[in-house]
Amino acid sequence: MNHVGKGAGESAVPRCASLIVTYNRLEKLQKCWAATAALPFGSIIIVNNASTDGTREWLTQLNDPRLCVINADSNPGGAGGFRRGAEYVTANVDADWVVFHDDDAYPPPDLLSCFGAVADPRWDAYCCKVVDNENGLCKMNMPYTRLPHTAGRDLRFMLGGVNFAPDGEHPRDVCSASFVGLIIDKGVLRANTRYIYPELFIYFDDLYFSWHLRLVGCRIRYSPELVFFHDVPPAKKGIYPEWKVYYLVRNLLLSRDFFSRQRPYSNGAIIIRVFKYLLTVATQTRKKEYIGFVFRGIIDGLTHKTGKRH
Repeated sequence: MNHVGKGAGESAVPRCASLIVTYNRLEKLQKCWAATAALPFGSIIIVNNASTDGTREWLTQLNDPRLCVINADSNPGGAGGFRRGAEYVTANVDADWVVFHDDDAYPPPDLLSCFGAVADPRWDAYCCKVVDNENGLCKMNMPYTRLPHTAGRDLRFMLGGVNFAPDGEHPRDVCSASFVGLIIDKGVLRANTRYIYPELFIYFDDLYFSWHLRLVGCRIRYSPELVFFHDVPPAKKGIYPEWKVYYLVRNLLLSRDFFSRQRPYSNGAIIIRVFKYLLTVATQTRKKEYIGFVFRGIIDGLTHKTGKRH
């Protein structure tokens, strides 16, 4: 594994590469690029998932020797983009650490210097503290300290009776990570890239990847000293647009094929979560379409076999 040479608490800037996936969000990508290019990354890799909004043309105008653009012929989703980018980085880029983030997520100017102060050989990956447009914790990007993997735990988690996430302000070991603000040792990434599953498209790709890391003995640290900005509004009830619930449901069920042991969610927990998505129809405006996506996700999740991966 490649780690920075300084000990914990020292502030040498580690050798980092940035890996960004983008699709049809040129305005946000431009802001993301400005924030990322201002940092001393040795390499910046942008995977363009066949954008049709002028992204490809704009990227050709950038003049930065650190930049490598990978233009996909079709949109493989965030999962496919990060898989392709990870394969490229681990085979071609000279760096010790790789920073994952979407095109709507922006590192602050002190990210790498702060990382140099906390980087420690005891951990293989770090989760940043991700904040939303109102500077509140971005719940969708919070890691788990332990997964609510049984029906009972998942129900208590949804009802708010048990906290399965860090408090947001104190560092601690965690068992999952988000692809927004993940900083991972390149050697660890190289050994585990196959666990980023392109067939997921969106949702659970980062959770399943990081859960695999834990299964093979890697340690992940939630580090609130490291902040990432995610350009999303504060969380609201409901899932918009409705098609996204298809991937939430399908990919939950696909976990049974990706994991032959120590699955992240038991059958009971999956049932509880799918039932929650069904109940969410009350918050949707296009209820018929929403229900259709839920049931299509169930059917495809039960019939699409991927083969056991771990």
